[in-house]
Amino acid sequence: MSSTEPSSPTRRRGRAGAASALVALALALTTGGCAATADEPSTAGSAVPGAVPADDLTRRLAAVEAARQCAVTTTTFPDETALTTDLDDRLAADGLSHAQWKEWHDALVHSPDLVAQLVEVSAPGCAGA
Repeated sequence: MSSTEPSSPTRRRGRAGAASALVALALALTTGGCAATADEPSTAGSAVPGAVPADDLTRRLAAVEAARQCAVTTTTFPDETALTTDLDDRLAADGLSHAQWKEWHDALVHSPDLVAQLVEVSAPGCAGA
């Protein structure tokens, strides 16, 4: 690491901030009426080009992401590799791959249904927080 790169604690805070921003965006979309409520099926995803519909697989990925976000905000990771290892271990425990997670994560940008699903799965918050 060069002397101009941010330290690991700074990166962790940045990642935690990014995770918080993602959840805040999802909440804004949900409360702003862009995402469906639990009582009504969403049709928003189908109207957005490139949108991925929410399903059981994306729910499992959202659950791993929600747990990961909690871990990132409560655990000290020695370096970037440890963050990735933690994510990969969580994914493998649920029979998922890093490639599936990456595809899902990238699809959040275009898929209101996935954002709403992540908000729903994350709603209980972090245990002990």
